[in-house]
Parts: sequence; C-alpha cells; structure tokens
Amino acid sequence: MTPRAMRPDRWGARHSARQRHKTGFVVALLCTLLACLSLAGCVIADGTQTQLCEALIPLFEPPDSSITLQEVRSDQDNPDRITISYRVAGRTSSKQSATPDEHQIVCQYAGSGFDRDRLVLQTVETPSGRLSETQLVFLNKKWIADDQARIGVTDQIAREGLARDKGWITLDFASGYFLQQIVNAGPTTSLYALLALAYSLVYGLTNRINLAFGGLATVGAFGALIGILGAIAIGVPQLSLAIPLALLCALVLAGGTGAAIGNTVFLPLIGRSSQPLLVATIGLALVIQEFLARAQGVQERWLSPILATQHRIADGPFDVIVTSMQLAVTMATAILIVIVFLTVTYSRFGRVWRAVSDDRLMASMLGVNVNRVIVASFALASGLAGIGGSILTLHYGGTSFTLGTTIGLKALVAAIIGGIGSLSGAVIGGLLLGLTEAFWSAYEPIVWREGVIYIALVAWLILKPEGIFGTRRALEERGERP
Repeated sequence: MTPRAMRPDRWGARHSARQRHKTGFVVALLCTLLACLSLAGCVIADGTQTQLCEALIPLFEPPDSSITLQEVRSDQDNPDRITISYRVAGRTSSKQSATPDEHQIVCQYAGSGFDRDRLVLQTVETPSGRLSETQLVFLNKKWIADDQARIGVTDQIAREGLARDKGWITLDFASGYFLQQIVNAGPTTSLYALLALAYSLVYGLTNRINLAFGGLATVGAFGALIGILGAIAIGVPQLSLAIPLALLCALVLAGGTGAAIGNTVFLPLIGRSSQPLLVATIGLALVIQEFLARAQGVQERWLSPILATQHRIADGPFDVIVTSMQLAVTMATAILIVIVFLTVTYSRFGRVWRAVSDDRLMASMLGVNVNRVIVASFALASGLAGIGGSILTLHYGGTSFTLGTTIGLKALVAAIIGGIGSLSGAVIGGLLLGLTEAFWSAYEPIVWREGVIYIALVAWLILKPEGIFGTRRALEERGERP
C-alpha cells in the first residue's frame, strides 16, 4: 500500500477545482445579470405610456390636419412624465410662439414601472392648456379602454427625426414583413433553445429523457413572477433592478428543484432501463403541475407589459419594430448559451461531464464522482429551463400552471431535430422550431401550426432519427447499436 505521505493530495486538488468551478459559475451568473441590467437601463420612456400620449394628440387638433411627431422624451427625475414634441400642418396655430406650427403635449401618469396606476392619466398639458378633472375622468374611464378608438385617431400621425427613428435600412413590404417575423421569433426561439439545451445536457450524460423539464420551466415562470412581485413589495423603483431579481428567482427555484429531482429520482433509477425513468419523469411533471395549481392557483397570472418601448430597425411600407424586451430576451439567451458552451468546453465541470458522457464506468474508475456530476448537470439544466420559463412571464406577460406540458413537448421536438444529446444541435433545433412557428403563423392559417409541427417531427424521426448533429447513439435507448 502506498504510504499516506506519498499519496497525491486528491482532496486538495478537487477542493481547489470545485472552488474554481464555483467562482466561474458566480462570475457567469453576474455577467448575465449585468447584461440584462444594462439592457434594461437603456429604456428611455415606457412604450405603452408613450403610445397612449401620442394617441391623445389628434383629439386636440383639427381632423384635416397632418401631425408629425418630432421627439419623444421622458423626465429622468420623473419617469412617469412623457413629453412629445410635434408639428401640425394644414392650419395656422392660434398660439403665439416663434414657431407657430410646433407644439408639445405633456402626459403625467399616476405611476411608472410596476405601479398599478401606471396607465392612469394624472395631468395632460396640451397646446390649448391643461385638461380639466372632468376631461381626465372621461379619458381614464372611457377612452383608454377603447382600443379601436385609439387606433382610428392615430392614422393622422406620422413620425420624423428622433420620433421617427428611421432604422438601419429601408425595405420593401415583402422584405420588411419577412424580417419582422424573424424578430418576432426571437423570444420563442430563446425559450425552445434553452429547454432543448436542458434536455441535451441530461440526455448526453445519462442517455435518458427527463419529461419534467416543461414543469421546471413553469416553476421558473412563477419564480420570475415572484421576483417581480417581490421587487414591487420592497419598493424597487427601476425595471433594471427588478428584472435581474426575477431571473435570479427563476434560476434558484428551478435549479434547486432540478437538483432535488436528480438526487432523489434519477440517481436511484439511473442503472435501470429507460421505461421506469420515463414513467417517473411523467409523474414528476404531473406532480409539479398539480403543486403549482394548488400553490399559485388555477387562474392565469398576468403582468403589465415590461420594457415595451419600441425601436424601428427598418422603415418602408412595412416598418420593422423590435421592443426592448425582445432585445433583452434574445441577447440574454445568447449570453447564457455562450456561457454554457464555454463551461462545457473549458471548465473542470465540462471535462468531467464529457468524461461521464463518454464512459460513465471508466470515469468512475478514474475517480470522478459520477453521482455529483449528474446532480450538478440536473441543477444546471433545470436552471436553464427556469430561465427559459421566465421568458413567459417577462416577455409574454403571463403564465399558467398548464403551460409546462406543451412547452416541454415542443422543446423535446427541438432537441430531437437538432440531435438529442448534442448541445449545438439543441440550439439549432430550438432556432428552427421557433422560426417555423413564427413564419407559419405569418403566412399560413395558425390553427394548423401545432399539427404541422408534430407531423414534421414524425417525418423527421423516420428519415433522420439521430437528428442534425446527433449520432446513432440516440437509438441506444431502444436497445439498438450502430
């Protein structure tokens, strides 16, 4: 037996590696949160408040006049105060000013950010003077609730200068409409890519499918909701602080739940055939769904639009618009995916993950704690699913306990198309699925969209069961070997 003094200090090396891994994970998390923080901080004015204020302008100008917006700005010290400068053609202004055809309207709202009264007009200053209390009551109770009335009056409005924001390029109608669908696919693609990546992280390690990821995404969605409500409760005034808190709650809740599932369900069943695990994960998905229904209620939960400020990236017959939230979701997802790939490629965790993925028995013989790697992988994959689920709350504005099943199945479709077990394939599969949904909804009847997706999956499994970047290893679960 080797003397103790001559043995390599494996514990010290492993402890140091674990410390480096933890430090890297914390740095990656902080980078992601800071990225979201910087994106959120770019918002100048609330998009919905701005649209309501713009729609007021034609009410105080003649019907035959032409209104051109010149600048939209908010007060830095008073973010719920919107000022819009505009020019009116077709009449001579009754106001005495150096530029008689230039005016401005100032809308003061009763709140901003997550305040309940963020869309309640408190004061409105027009070129003719400040509106009376009676007029404000009419606007708040009747006019704001009538979407069709607002759409009708905004036909008189054009934009130029800072308010127009002509965008990077000018496109014809067909090209602009096509580009808009790519923009619209960004959040959906992000959701599917993150969940497909979660599937592949676990399948690549255990050669088993975890059908509970849809439920874990729903846990993340409710975690983001809890984060937003917590920010409101403690009086966080800025979205730039509330959104990272929501993402952190989603990550912690979903990641912790996934680690518990990996430790209590997957580890005892990992050495058996795939059927017990498949049934167990289906049961877990149902348990999570029922727990959320009891804990959070069966009704859908909705939030007011967050980071709804619109940016024009292309002009022409069809303007291409992207919101701040779409940009934040897409860029944060890209950052997360890059962090995951760098972690798997260069970190110690990535090396042992690849070792266990290639040969679990050999990795165990060489001193790798396989069980710890599996639990850590479940925590990472579940955290990604939770961040993906937070997109439902932050971008789409609502969530429900029933969403997990559909989202989980679609993400599994994306993982299979890309090649389940392949991380790059999962991202490509999510991209293809998100784009397919967006373009089908834009050019074909939306009622056929879900059926077409699943029919395409059946055809894909027949023609190329291993996926785009997968290998014949995807068939091992059924006992087949290449």
